[in-house]
Amino acid sequence: MAIYDVVIIGSGLGGLLSAVFLAKEGLRVAVIEQNKQVGGCLQTFSFEKKLFDSCVHYIGALEEGQSQHRVFRYAGILDDLGLSRLDGDGFDRILLGDDPEDYPHAQGLDHFAALLKPYFNRSAKALDEYVQVLRQVGDSFPLYNLRNGNAHEKEAVSHWTMHDIMRRIPDEKLQHVLMGNNLLYAGARDKTPFYVHGLVTKSYIDSAYKIKGGSSQVSKLLWRRLQEHGGVIFRNEKVTGLREKNGAIQSAVTASGAVYEGRQFIANVHPAAALSWIDCSLIKPVYRKRILAAENSISAFMVNIVLQPGTVPYRNHNIYWNRSADVYAAVAYTPGEWPANYALYFGADTQYPGYADTVAILTYMHASELDEWRDTRNITAAPSEREAGYHAFKEEKAALLIDTVAARYPELRQHMLAFKVATPLTFRDYMGTPDGSIYGIMADVQNQAGTRIPIRTKIPNLLFTGQNIGIHGVLGVSINAVAASAELLGLDYLLEKIHKA
Repeated sequence: MAIYDVVIIGSGLGGLLSAVFLAKEGLRVAVIEQNKQVGGCLQTFSFEKKLFDSCVHYIGALEEGQSQHRVFRYAGILDDLGLSRLDGDGFDRILLGDDPEDYPHAQGLDHFAALLKPYFNRSAKALDEYVQVLRQVGDSFPLYNLRNGNAHEKEAVSHWTMHDIMRRIPDEKLQHVLMGNNLLYAGARDKTPFYVHGLVTKSYIDSAYKIKGGSSQVSKLLWRRLQEHGGVIFRNEKVTGLREKNGAIQSAVTASGAVYEGRQFIANVHPAAALSWIDCSLIKPVYRKRILAAENSISAFMVNIVLQPGTVPYRNHNIYWNRSADVYAAVAYTPGEWPANYALYFGADTQYPGYADTVAILTYMHASELDEWRDTRNITAAPSEREAGYHAFKEEKAALLIDTVAARYPELRQHMLAFKVATPLTFRDYMGTPDGSIYGIMADVQNQAGTRIPIRTKIPNLLFTGQNIGIHGVLGVSINAVAASAELLGLDYLLEKIHKA
């Protein structure tokens, strides 16, 4: 039986980047994936011969010299990625309730402030100060700038809540415009650390790009690079156990009965899932209890629409609408308020330039709304058809969401050819989160010790990576992969390699 230097569980972005980084150093790497398609949140799917992203609709910090650009360049995929820059004067457009205005989020920090000032002419100074705070937060997290540093650099900003910073802005509407794309991180007023908003928001303001051919281009290229460096991915293999011997993980066991032995293991899955596979005295009950008690983010409901050719103009920006002028309200919606928000992501039609061929609608949904079907599973390795009641629920909610969007954009319903729906159960089954959480464990500024999950575990050869470790999002997960790989390679060594690439 082959013994791998590193066995990585989960082929999401964090797992694939870690695999490539380690394989580049000559380590023998195996990745185990429960689904047929690799990539986790980077997966795409198609229907009616049109391609859709499952989760990742655009990526930030991809300009020359920016962190995501450097990471992808070192991984060897940058030159093969087809990139399309979103509108520099407004990559995101923010809508609040019935206000007819759409407020732009522009690329470039100073440009961002300049384009909002005409809408809020009494808040010019506040906008400049907000931009400076974003710079401060970005500079306070050394690894986000791909440099070594220490934990003290973060201390000055780590205890700020969203409310702490936003209340410095006198105009309340401006506060909510700045947070209008809250759907990117599911922020809560007095719980979410401001740095989560700051790091996520700044990455897109720095630069915002779509991936031509869908986000799965990232995972496909990483898989190709991994193979070139001798690594391998085993698909349709669901891990059911991690066997321990003498205080270290010896092997991963899958539902098929396959056994993958390794010297080091990296779990690119929700920590609660990983702990369910382990029976080891090194994992103390208090640690296990803390992981299981950590609150996950809200889940989502998505309608993916195929449009009639040549009918709906393509928008080179994303649209975020919030039912309430208070964007925090969406995360705690009540049933009568659903949908409390939505995002629109348009796909460009190559056959009809200037027109969209698809649009994806994303909104929050509590996983509890699907409790009736929570014991069902449907993945490619073990397909299962859910009952009629589930499909009726999907149709009812899809119609309500489409009606809400059509109140402002009637052409989307008028020119709709077909649609498909994803629910919290879909996200749960394909992303591997316990309840379909779209962003995993939520950071809580009031309980930082309880919601910060370290990369290293008490088992010396088991590491965590992925969106539950540090910040979520493409850049956040990429940085987490650098950190996890550095545990085996050395941080200074790996950063030097990245900067020299």
